[in-house]
Amino acid sequence: MGIDKIQNYGINDLTNTPLWNLIQKELNSSNLQWEDGKFNSDQGRTNIRDSKIAWIRSTHLRSQLFNMIDSYNKQTWNYKLDVCDVPQYGIYLNGGHYDWHVDEEPEVCHLMRKLSATIWLNDPDEYEGGEFDIEVRGPHDHSRYDSFKLPKGSIVVFPSNKWHRVRPVTSGVRKSLVTWFRGSPFK
Repeated sequence: MGIDKIQNYGINDLTNTPLWNLIQKELNSSNLQWEDGKFNSDQGRTNIRDSKIAWIRSTHLRSQLFNMIDSYNKQTWNYKLDVCDVPQYGIYLNGGHYDWHVDEEPEVCHLMRKLSATIWLNDPDEYEGGEFDIEVRGPHDHSRYDSFKLPKGSIVVFPSNKWHRVRPVTSGVRKSLVTWFRGSPFK
């Protein structure tokens, strides 16, 4: 499966692939443990994220995601990647959102997040709002970000240092699966 490169990120449709079938199997697992996804930053920003989350701990899913993304990465960024983080299943109810942020964080086992991926788990007609934005141009450009509200099964891959957000859901429920790909620090 190839991912189409569009500017600073990649996008594709996973439906009708073995990976999509594996994702569906894991999401329908009865052992999901939901937790509150509310998040406040250490910089004093409050209410940055409002969602429910569950971690998908399948090593097989992580391996399949890694193989697909690393193949695309080698053609696009050629970052040294070592591992796929545990994917996070997110549900955004009315008012649910995730304000502007980057996915970089302190190194874990000497590995840093280099790429991020978002997979849409339901169709855009199932909710209002909830657009996914990635800043791909500078703050002085009037159209500084690209906005997505893609069909179920779509994936977007982008560098983890890109600012991005999920706008507030105004009705319905938005569902997504996100994960991150780590490698040794850039030199």
